[in-house]
Amino acid sequence: MNEQANTNVEPLEALRRAEQRYQSIFEHCLEGIFQTTPDGKYLCTNPALARIYGYESPDALIAALTDIGTQLYVEPARRAEFVRLVREEGKVIDFESQVYRRDRGVIWISENARVVRDEVSGKVLYYEGMVQDITRRKAAEAERDQANARLSVQYAVALSLAEVRHLGDASKKIVQAICESMHWDFGGLWRVDMIANVLRCVDTWNSPEFSAPEFVEATTQGAFAPGTGLPGRVWSSRKAFWIPDVVVDDHFLRAELAVSAGLHGALAFPIMQGDEVIGVMEFFSKRIYTPDDGLLSMLTALGAQIGSFIERERMADQLALYVTSTEK
Repeated sequence: MNEQANTNVEPLEALRRAEQRYQSIFEHCLEGIFQTTPDGKYLCTNPALARIYGYESPDALIAALTDIGTQLYVEPARRAEFVRLVREEGKVIDFESQVYRRDRGVIWISENARVVRDEVSGKVLYYEGMVQDITRRKAAEAERDQANARLSVQYAVALSLAEVRHLGDASKKIVQAICESMHWDFGGLWRVDMIANVLRCVDTWNSPEFSAPEFVEATTQGAFAPGTGLPGRVWSSRKAFWIPDVVVDDHFLRAELAVSAGLHGALAFPIMQGDEVIGVMEFFSKRIYTPDDGLLSMLTALGAQIGSFIERERMADQLALYVTSTEK
C-alpha cells in the first residue's frame, strides 16, 4: 500500500516542481510576457512588462490598460495590424511599435507573439507573447537616420532650387523633398500676406499612405496671425519649433484634426529675407520624434537659403521689367 502511495506522490511532486519552475521563469524573466484577449484586454502579464510600461505591478497594468489599441500604442492602427498578422500567419516576429508608458513617455518595443486557438472549434482564445524595450537601439538608428536626412534634405532642396527660376515652380517639390528625406507624412509652405497680416498656405504635399482630408483642408484654407498656431509662433519668434506630440500641445490649434489624422510629431521653421520672415514651412509625422537640434539648425539655415532665392527672384523680375520698359 505504501508503494502505491509513493507511486501516486511522485507524479504530483514532479508536476508541482514543474509549475514552480514555470512560475519562476514567468516572474523573473527580463522580457515582458503577456496574454491578451482578441478585443484588447490583458489577461495576465509578468512583472517585467509592468516595469517596461511604468506600472507598479502586473495587476496595476491590467486594471489600467483596458483597450490596448487606443491606450497603449502611439499609432492605434498598430494593434489592428498586430491582430491581422497574428490571425493570418499564426504569429508575429519582431513587431516594432511606439507605445506610451504610464507617465505618457514614449518608448519603442518589439513583440514576438502567437495566437492560441481552441483545439476543437478553432476559435481564437487569446494572444500570448513577449515584449522587449528597444528604445536605445531605435534612438541610435534615429541618430544615424537624422544625420543622413540632413544631407539628403540639403541636396534635394538645392537641386530643386537650381532647376527653376521661380519658387512657385519648386515649392511643392521642396516640401516633398523635405518630407521624403525625413520620412515625414505631410508638409506645407506658408507665405506672409502683407495686406491682411496673416500667413496663408500656398502649397502642401503628403505621402501616398497619408489620408486626412479634413486636416489638409484646415491647413490649405487656414490663415494664421503672428503668434497664433504653429506657423504664427514661428513667424512672431523668427525661430524654428519642434513639437514631439501635437496632441498634448496646448498651443496647437489643429490638435483635434491631428488626432483624427493620426499625426503626432511636428516641426516648422521660418523662411527669412534678411531679418524679415516672409514664409514658414511646417511638417508632420505619425510618429513621435525626440527634437533634433542639429536638424532644426540646418532647417533654419535652409529657410535663409530659400529666402535668398526669393530675393534674387524678385530682383531678377525687377531687372527684366526695367529692361522691357527701357526698350519701349
